[in-house]
Amino acid sequence: MEIAPGLIAVSVVLASIVVTWIVRLVNWVWVRPKKLEKCLREQGLKGNPYRILHGDMEEYSTLTRQAKSQVIKGSDDVDVVPHVLPHLHHIITK
Repeated sequence: MEIAPGLIAVSVVLASIVVTWIVRLVNWVWVRPKKLEKCLREQGLKGNPYRILHGDMEEYSTLTRQAKSQVIKGSDDVDVVPHVLPHLHHIITK
């Protein structure tokens, strides 16, 4: 049983394409965000660490639930931002 040289060439090309896609995917999903995180930390910006897939969604949902459970009083001097946009308020205060 002989393997045709054309089949070997096609296999090598397909394997190189798959490896290139995998490298690009890992770079896009992990390497670039971690480099950006490192750069921002060096500039003095603090924040949550990078997490693949779910990110900060767990924290955001907790903040939203807490904001919805609090009652907004009708006075004019009440800060509405923590109730309306709890994510942005948390990010700015952090």
